[in-house]
Amino acid sequence: DSIDFNWVKQHTWDEMFEELKVFKAKYGHVDVSTRDADNPKLGQWVINQRQGYRSYKAGTNKQKRKGMCEERIAKLQSID
Repeated sequence: DSIDFNWVKQHTWDEMFEELKVFKAKYGHVDVSTRDADNPKLGQWVINQRQGYRSYKAGTNKQKRKGMCEERIAKLQSID
């Protein structure tokens, strides 16, 4: 605390991906709302993945890609 460090655990990409797979199995789709009472962070994560995908495909700078790469695209497409 004295070093001003945020000790709250951030969800990793793989953790959120697993949560998306669970959501898909439960609801049959991946249109997660940011207003989802069970997991609003998942909805925002999905939005970020879609934005990252569009930026990646458009060749936009790496910062706007939000970590998107071919491996992640393949994993996300494997859900459908």
